[in-house]
Parts: sequence; structure tokens; C-alpha cells
Amino acid sequence: MPQWKFILHDRRVWLIGVLGCGALLAGRWLIPSTAAVEVVAKTGYWVMLAAFVLFVRALWVVVRPVVTGWRPSRSDYGAVTVVVLCGGVWLAHERQGFKILADEVLLLGTSMVMHEEREVAYPARATDVRGPFEFTHRVVDKRPFFFPFLTSLVHDVTGYRAANAFYVNTVLGFVFLGLVYLLGWRIARERWAGIFAVLLFGGLPLMAQQAAGGGFELLNLVMLSVVLLLAWRYADAPDESSLEALCLAAILLAFARYESVLMILPVAGVVLWGWSRAGRVILTWPVVIAPVFLLPYVLQNRVFEANQSAWELASKPEAGVPFALHYVPDNLGHALGFFFDVSGYQPNSVFFGAVGLAALPFFALLISRALRGGRATPSADWVLGVVAVGWFVIGALLMAYFWGQFDHPVIRRLSLPVHLLMAVAAVAVGARMFRSARGWQWACGAAVLALVLQGIPSMARQAYAWEYTPGIEMAWRQNFLREHPQKDYLFIDRDSVFWIVNRVPATAIAQAVARKDGLAYHLRNRSFAAMYVFQRFNVDQTTGALTIDPADDIGVDFELEPVVQRRVATLHLARISRITAIREKGAVVAHDGAAPVTAGPTLTKEDLEKAKAQYLEKWIKELP
Repeated sequence: MPQWKFILHDRRVWLIGVLGCGALLAGRWLIPSTAAVEVVAKTGYWVMLAAFVLFVRALWVVVRPVVTGWRPSRSDYGAVTVVVLCGGVWLAHERQGFKILADEVLLLGTSMVMHEEREVAYPARATDVRGPFEFTHRVVDKRPFFFPFLTSLVHDVTGYRAANAFYVNTVLGFVFLGLVYLLGWRIARERWAGIFAVLLFGGLPLMAQQAAGGGFELLNLVMLSVVLLLAWRYADAPDESSLEALCLAAILLAFARYESVLMILPVAGVVLWGWSRAGRVILTWPVVIAPVFLLPYVLQNRVFEANQSAWELASKPEAGVPFALHYVPDNLGHALGFFFDVSGYQPNSVFFGAVGLAALPFFALLISRALRGGRATPSADWVLGVVAVGWFVIGALLMAYFWGQFDHPVIRRLSLPVHLLMAVAAVAVGARMFRSARGWQWACGAAVLALVLQGIPSMARQAYAWEYTPGIEMAWRQNFLREHPQKDYLFIDRDSVFWIVNRVPATAIAQAVARKDGLAYHLRNRSFAAMYVFQRFNVDQTTGALTIDPADDIGVDFELEPVVQRRVATLHLARISRITAIREKGAVVAHDGAAPVTAGPTLTKEDLEKAKAQYLEKWIKELP
């Protein structure tokens, strides 16, 4: 304990503790849940902006000497070539679009509101009656908002486009491959090890899917890799700039995915270890106030308290709690089923799974030995061990999650942090096995063979994508948008946010049913060129009769004219219909047929402006 006395005597350390406890106390208990959500909406953007700017500044201080002194070699050009080729394979076989619903659409919606109104929320209802596109109802999402924030910055610079989220992930895909190369090179002290790690991910169809989608999984992988690299930098040279970059990276990582906040503890351990080795407390003011940056994370977590359905336990009635040990055996079975599936209906790599899982137990032994060695352990090995423990904990948490089934179309992406752990484990164990570059070259040859024999054919077939019907329906919606670019219509859809992020007035089906009178008002007054409804149907294989999905049933009082219909899966249809009339107690109260033309009274300019103002006021009130 004597070596820790200088830490306990530093008032700044106690200030960090006080701020951390204060943020946890206020965010978790003192502030009511409804107020907590509102605070996140109003302040989340500005807190994220401050943390991001400070991180970029600290990161530049750390990497500037490396960048300015770097002289590319033939090996560097070779590594860049492999990264570009692997990323190019992803882009060649995946079409940009939303892969997971409703996560990706809501993330884009959050970025849209952050871009236009600097609030952390997604739009649930929107209209363009007064000219500009306006959000009439917003909701604070449960998802961490670092990815929407990055996307909003792209909106700020290039203008709002729904496709910006896909471009962000495309760039992040190449960045991640470059970081993976650096990780492999650093762990094994061999460039071929970095190439091997890149090829492992290059042959993983799941990565291609994420690089062309709008989710936050790639950003999470990037930040996990950045934290490890910065932890090594801090271990090599414990100074203010490296500490600041590491701590701020950990803060941003916490906002990348829910469970990534757990990495705060390993990073704290690395920081304390660095202080012990340096014999002094290394702190800067951004690190001292770092707990304040985490306050929005704690407050946003109150969404689960204010809305119990946010856990989505209803999707599995047999699951009583979100996390429990009795989920682990079943989840492990599904994980093995995902890693070793050869049917093509899983975006997996059997080679990656076999190599990674075989390396994990040996990697765990290496970690145990490194951590037990204490000061005798090389700093790089000790830091790798601490960070890897955090990754193991994240993997264990996912296995204890009630929805932790890696072979499920929606859950596959949760396996990506585990894939990163397996890749690092394979390189670390391989570094003890291969005594020369020749061994790594053979390993790279095997990875290329796996890419050619399984990876590319699986990406080309896209069987795993066709199994997920909501993704097919979303692609169909995108086609409808391309065919109807005027966007002067209203869409009634369970996934109304999709239309809103594409600047189409929209509302949810449940809201439309509750406000039938409002829809009748707008149909009668021709507020929109058309009103469309998106619905799903199941087909009776015996009679051919269609049964509507209860969540898409708009009711018998709406007369619908089918516009287009398609099969999205066996015995499953989707249809877009046009509302032609709305009835009340059997009588038609509104229709979109031709209106009679009358002479009518001539209005003065003042009367016209007054009538317009009254109309707009009622127009807004009658929005469904």
C-alpha cells in the first residue's frame, strides 16, 4: 500500500471520486425519470460535442509525432492494399441499406434531430404543411448516441441525406481494418500477423453487412480498438497527453454501445497502474471532469425505468428478466451454431470461428500469467491482459442476456466484440507458436482460402439477408421512394420513422387509428397528394386467404385501394395501399375523389391570410 499513498493524498483524485459519485447519484436516483429523459434530450448533444472535441485534440497531440515522422515503406503499402481489397470485397457484395430494424432507422432519426435541432431524440411524427419539414413529436431513444452524433456532423458538413449513415459506416469499415492491422502487428511484433487479422475480418460476411448498414456496431469496434492502442501508448509513455486521449476514448466508447461502458473499469485500472509506474499522479482538467461527461449515459439509462417495454421482454414471454445465468447454456449453443454453420444462412466464417475459439482458452492462460506477473510483466502484455478481461466480461454479459442468441438475424451483430476478442486471441497465441514470418504467411494463406471458399460465396448468395424479412421490406420501401420522388404524400406505417428520415410526412398506424377524424379532415381537404398505408399479410396455404398482421390493421372504416404488393417470404406478403375513403358509422365522411368546382366568394388579401392562418392552426391540431 505505501506506493499508493501519493495517489490518496492528491486532492484531484478525490475530486474525480466526488464528481463520479455525484453523477451516479444524481443521474440514477435524485432526478426523476421523466426529467432525466428531458435533460438528455436538451443537453446530450452539447456534452457529446465537448467530449468529442477534447478527444480529437488529445488524439492529435498523441499521433502527431508519428504522422509527421512517418515514411511509408513497401510493407506499409502492402498493408494498405490488403485493407483496401478486403473493404472492397465488402462493398462489392453488399447493397447499402438498413440491415436491422428498428435500430438503424431510429439512429438515423436521432442524427436528423441532432443535426436540425441539436436535441437527442428521434422524430415520431412529422409534416411539411408550413413549408419546412417539421417534427411534431419526438422521442428520446434508449440507444447510445455517439454514432448519431458522428452522422449529424456529416449532415452538418455535407447537408442532410439519409444515406450519410451508410457512408459513415463505409469509412469506419476501412478504419477498423487499419486498426486491426495495427493491433495484430503490435501484439505479435510481426506485420504478417496484422495481415492475418485483417483477412480474418475480411472473410466475415457479417462485417460486410455492417459496413453497408446504418448501425453502431462498427463504431463500437473502432473505439474498442482505439482504447487498446491508446492504453499501449499510455503504458509506453505515461504522460498527460496519452492519459487524456485514453480516458476520453473510454468516455466515447461508453456512448457507442450499451455494454461498452464496462470498459471504464479496465481503463481505470490501466490509469492507476500508470500512476504507480510513474510514481506520480498524472491528470489534466478534461480527465478530472470526465465523470460529468458520463452523466447523460446514466440519465439516458432511465428510459428503461420510464418505459419498461424498452427491454423488449414481451418478444420472449418466457423471459422474466433481461439478464440471468440460466440463459447461458442455451446462448452458448446458439453461438456455436452461428460460428460453425455451413448452410450459408448465417453471415459467419467457420475458419474465423474455429481459429478464434481454439485460441480463447490459451489466451485466457496468457492473460492470467501476465496479470499475476505484476511489475515483472512487460507493460504491453499487462495492458493487453487488463483490456482483454473487459472484453471477456462483455462476452459473458452477452451470453447472460435473454436475447443473446448469436444465430438470430437481429442478434448476429452482437457477436462482433466477441469476434474482435477471438482475433486478438488468435494473434496473441500465434505469436507464441510461430517463430518466423513463414508461419504467419501460411496462416494468411489459410485465411485467403477461407475467404475464397466460404466468405465470398456467402456474401454473393446473400441467403442470410433474405432470411430477415424486415430488411427486405425496408429495401422495398426504398424502391418506392425512388419511384415516387415528389414526396408530397402521407405514409401510415408501423415503421413511420423510415419515411420521416427521408423527409416524407408520416405517422404510425396506432396513432392513425386513434385519430381517424384527423385523417378524414386531411383527406377531405386534400392536404396530401395521397395517403398510403404499409401492411403485412400472412397467406393461408390451404385457401390462399390473406390474414393481416394485427399490428398493421388500420380498421374497417378505411377504404383501401392496393397499389403494389410483393412476396417478402414464403407465405408472407407486404402491400402498399392508398386510402380512398374514410367512413364513420357506415357513412363516407371523406374521400379523395374529384371535388366540385364552384365560383365561390372572392376573398381579399387580408381575408385570405386570415383564413390561411386559421386553416394551418386546425391543420396541425388534426394531424394524426
